[in-house]
Amino acid sequence: MKDKPNLFLVGAPKSGSTLLWSILKKHKDVFTTKELKEINHFSYDELTYNSYYKDYKIRNENDYLKAFKKGKSFKYLVDGSVSYFAYPSIPKKLHEFNSKAKIIIIVRDPILRAFSHYNMDKRMGYATESLNEYLVNKKNKHKKFIHQYIENSLYYKQVSNYLEYFDENQIFIAQLENINDDIDKLCSFLELDNLEYSKDQERVNANKTPRNIISKTLQHNRNLTSKLKIIIPQQLVDYLKFLFYKTAEKKQLKEVDRLLLEQYINKDYFKFKNIYLK
Repeated sequence: MKDKPNLFLVGAPKSGSTLLWSILKKHKDVFTTKELKEINHFSYDELTYNSYYKDYKIRNENDYLKAFKKGKSFKYLVDGSVSYFAYPSIPKKLHEFNSKAKIIIIVRDPILRAFSHYNMDKRMGYATESLNEYLVNKKNKHKKFIHQYIENSLYYKQVSNYLEYFDENQIFIAQLENINDDIDKLCSFLELDNLEYSKDQERVNANKTPRNIISKTLQHNRNLTSKLKIIIPQQLVDYLKFLFYKTAEKKQLKEVDRLLLEQYINKDYFKFKNIYLK
């Protein structure tokens, strides 16, 4: 019997965590809260003071545990909050909460991840400047944006933070570009019989652009959107999506921005690849 979450899918953001969560939630031995991937309990304070998302869910620990009360008979109770990835205070909190928990981290090309994150913020109305403006002025007024675009792409740094508190055998690192092989390895890591995965699932969190003021409001207010997901049946949401969203236009990363991102990220990624992506 499990009485608290024991599996944390912590990110990285925009790297396929929603895909992994959708795969995990279908397994008979895995419990997830209803349509709520990112609870953000352990990052509540960090999001309050250091994030423009203001995507708060559950602050009180008793309320947090209540969200999982129906999962006591499952092997794994999963919290899929990607806000846990790059705040250095989180690994200690998770360890103090459940030192035996397992951690899943999924990554992708860090330059593309950063660019994808910026484009998401642009569509949602959070980013109003060019990417170059944020990167050039990263040490002053744009620190909150740099946390999202650069810190979340410093994989070696963030994995090292987790390894200060969790053993290597408690942490699984997947790579989006190698997801087919990594799903099989994840089964072994979690000691599950199988995880259902098909190519059709890869666009589970496809980029979308709002069509009207309603969808713009929903996309800009993540907290409200999460609450509505609990109330409104998923089938209805899927059916009505075409009224509110359209497929986002594919953007091209400018060479000047790529060079800046590489300057900030490549040294970390080189170390990460040599150790974790052999």
